[in-house]
Amino acid sequence: MKKISSEVKIGAFALVTVAVFIWLFWFLKGTDLFTKTDSYHIIYNEVGGLQESSPVEISGYQVGVVQKIDFINDGSGRLAVTISVNKNFDLPVGTKAEITTATLIAGMKIVLRFGEGPGIYKNGDTIEGYLAASIIDKVGNEIAPLKGNIKEMVTTLDTIVLQLNALLTPEFIADVQGTVANARKITGDLGEITGAEKKSLAQALENLKKFTDMLAANNGRLDTTLHNLAAISDTLAAADLGRSLASLKGSLQSADSLLSDMNKGNGTAGKLVKDDSLYINLNNSMKNLDLLLEDLRLHPKRYVHLSVFGKKDK
Repeated sequence: MKKISSEVKIGAFALVTVAVFIWLFWFLKGTDLFTKTDSYHIIYNEVGGLQESSPVEISGYQVGVVQKIDFINDGSGRLAVTISVNKNFDLPVGTKAEITTATLIAGMKIVLRFGEGPGIYKNGDTIEGYLAASIIDKVGNEIAPLKGNIKEMVTTLDTIVLQLNALLTPEFIADVQGTVANARKITGDLGEITGAEKKSLAQALENLKKFTDMLAANNGRLDTTLHNLAAISDTLAAADLGRSLASLKGSLQSADSLLSDMNKGNGTAGKLVKDDSLYINLNNSMKNLDLLLEDLRLHPKRYVHLSVFGKKDK
């Protein structure tokens, strides 16, 4: 067997090295020499930091890379971006290429948003593209309206802190500590009372439950009683109690005036009560009447003359 010379080995190694270098160069450029791809062109007004070899994704899966980015030489400042996409992925007509952030830290990528067709784009076609708002811009837009509120909140918090600093004097802190100590003592006392009077407390709760059960059982009667009370109050209101009380007050005032006059000896009743001469006269008259009746009983003939024959008794 013929032995391979060292020169051939070195030449073969050099060729392999050059081939690997060329493949690696194009791979880093975003072109896989061993994978069949289709190229598409996209026109952007701004690429937002997109670079060659940036990934191209569909639904979060990488299907290609950015091949190159060139300025369109028409004075508009627009850029032409060429992407290569795996030939296995067909792009429906209406698909749009969105440039968005690849990670929260850095990097950009193209996300293909499928259109609805009909038809599919062919190799070399131009598709529509746009630059999406970055996450930082979105966050900034969300935070911007809150800046004023945050500023006012910080001002209010600063005022509150100043007021708290003015309030938290050593005397106030001592008072708070004393209050906390008293609260702890009261809590301990309540714990001791609760432990000692647990049975009484349970009995009181049981009695309260019985009372509420009784109220629930007599709900109908309570309703009737309240209805009757309402009827009585309505009757009293209709009876013009105020006028009756005013009349009674007038009667009492008249009686008081009458008793006052009697006490002063005015009028017949007052003289009868205050002047004893009438009593003395009446008493003497009664005595004389009693003597007269007694004399009439003892000597009836002095006063009554009876004569059968018309003869007078002398």
